[in-house]
Amino acid sequence: MVVTNTLEKDKRRSVAYHQKWLHDECWKTSLKYSSQLNKNINNKDLTNLCHSIYGQYINELSSRCLPMKNNNYIQIWETMINTVKRGEHSRMAIKLLHQTSVRRSS
Repeated sequence: MVVTNTLEKDKRRSVAYHQKWLHDECWKTSLKYSSQLNKNINNKDLTNLCHSIYGQYINELSSRCLPMKNNNYIQIWETMINTVKRGEHSRMAIKLLHQTSVRRSS
């Protein structure tokens, strides 16, 4: 009985560790691409640049088989893209995306 409980606890711990690792990897990837955006924040064609880097970010998540549904790291990128599409406060949205990625990836 004790051995069974220990094995179940170890299995749950392993699953939780793997989920945390995936979550951390997604935020590190977000930081990588938000840093590129932040470096080019004064680019004249900011809208196309945002869409291009967002596409690269989604492509990397997909190619590495990282989770992409119902997660904060996807939501913040989609919010930034929607803000840039409207043309309002694009630079602020990029800065917020980068700041969030920095905080979450630490």
